[in-house]
Amino acid sequence: MRILTWFQATRPKFFTIIILPIFLGTAIAWYDKKIFSIEYFILSLIAGILCAAAANVLNDYFDHLNQTDILNIDPLIPFAGGSRMIQNGVLTAHQTFQYGIILLSLAIILGIFLIVERGLPLLWIGLIGVLSIYFYSAPPLLHSVGLGEITIGLNYGILAVAGSYFVQTQDYSATAFFASLPMAGFAAAILYINQFPDFEADRAAGKRNWVVRLGKEQAKTYYNYLILGSFGFLLLGIVLQYLPIWTAISFIILPFAIKAIQVLKEHYQHKQALLPAIQNTIALHSLMGILLTVIFLFV
Repeated sequence: MRILTWFQATRPKFFTIIILPIFLGTAIAWYDKKIFSIEYFILSLIAGILCAAAANVLNDYFDHLNQTDILNIDPLIPFAGGSRMIQNGVLTAHQTFQYGIILLSLAIILGIFLIVERGLPLLWIGLIGVLSIYFYSAPPLLHSVGLGEITIGLNYGILAVAGSYFVQTQDYSATAFFASLPMAGFAAAILYINQFPDFEADRAAGKRNWVVRLGKEQAKTYYNYLILGSFGFLLLGIVLQYLPIWTAISFIILPFAIKAIQVLKEHYQHKQALLPAIQNTIALHSLMGILLTVIFLFV
């Protein structure tokens, strides 16, 4: 089987959700302490990508097992419905599970090396990450008991920024924490808005995420809280003086937020029409990560 096929099975288009927080944590380490190790940065990046890849592949396996992706006959590719590798007969379910475990194992091996090199506190970050990766999709399904957004926000926001910062500095930082909060909020919002096109399949498969629990009509309002709350966290960090005033430049991406909110409000019942809202939500996470990283590198 071609290497490209295995690579595509990891859903690499979503890797920015882990890459950008790692860049941000590393940039804040430079801002705080003028510390930068290219070796540890690369290792952090590889470990993070392996974790994200493992999470995506295992999600495909377990969503096949619980029939979510089978029931999703009209998925909004590539944003919802998984990679479709199993459904299209490219990989078997067994191959997919084995692949996910291999990716996760490689991430664990690299994580152990970083723990030995940089300190025991990384163990707790890594342990939470590994357990989240597996049990996010495996029974009893964290996102089916209302913990999906918290899990995604924690792993692809707070822990990714804090972990990459610690790898560089062997320390923690309030600046890194507050800078991670908008990233966490937007990461959670990406998961949340992708539950709208998957609504019927998730409900039929018995997945009790928040959009299924609330129903689309009510759930669309809570998306606003996630998006605007992310900007609120940024503002809070500035007001409390944990973030430099220059980070306020990031508010220039507010039009993306307004557009996403408007599209979801008007088209929450129409799968294909949600595409601009999903794209803008991903753009919010990416642009916030890029802007904050640049600001911390050059202020």
